[in-house]
Amino acid sequence: MNVLEKLDRLLNGQATAPQNAAKPTRTVVEYPQPNPSPSPSTPYRGATRAGSLDKRGPLSAEAKRELTAKIRPALPPDALSAVPFPSPTQQAAFDAYLLERGYEPQKTVAAELAKLDAPWIRLQEAIGEAAKSQGDAYHRHMEDIARRTAAGDETVKREDSWSRSDWDADARERIAAFKVECKRIEAQAWQIAEPALLAKADAADAAADELENETRPRFEQFAIPYRPPAYVLLLRKYAQTLRDGSRRNVGQPSALIENL
Repeated sequence: MNVLEKLDRLLNGQATAPQNAAKPTRTVVEYPQPNPSPSPSTPYRGATRAGSLDKRGPLSAEAKRELTAKIRPALPPDALSAVPFPSPTQQAAFDAYLLERGYEPQKTVAAELAKLDAPWIRLQEAIGEAAKSQGDAYHRHMEDIARRTAAGDETVKREDSWSRSDWDADARERIAAFKVECKRIEAQAWQIAEPALLAKADAADAAADELENETRPRFEQFAIPYRPPAYVLLLRKYAQTLRDGSRRNVGQPSALIENL
């Protein structure tokens, strides 16, 4: 078959591919499609004052800030775990700041707590007396029996004579009873003081929010990740300690007044 015949067959569509020819392949490259953009009518807080974004007109500075990327990480639940407890001087400064902002402790709380001091103190003194060695009490008891016997008191024979271990056991039982009553008085004092402590904790948190609101806009303006100042973290730690019940076992009821 000459060249002219081959050309004629190609023109007439009669040419066939060789049997051992490889099938042609095609490489397809898929590119990731961009996410659909938000609707132009999506409202922004900063744009509400100047109208929605689908209307022509200048945007406020607040709206422009919302349209730029900014980082505002939320504090994790244990963010205050590494914050030290405020010192007495710092607590006094925070208390003065709370008073400036209008916080006022309840005046009746101090009087109610002071009334519980007298029975609590008497019980503490009784515990201290009973905790002493009972050897002297044992010897005084035996001397009393001897004097009464020498005087002809026959009632001594009908009385039980306590040993030294009896006196020690009696002292332990009295101490346990006194401590139970002290705990009851302390629980009563806590019922009086806890609402006032929670109110003060709320006032401290509100003050910390106010201080944060004063400093946060500058961080957002320069797109800097916000980190609360040290005094804000200390104030929040102070509020946390007022709220967590750690002052419950302070002991003497009137000692809770210092925290208010």
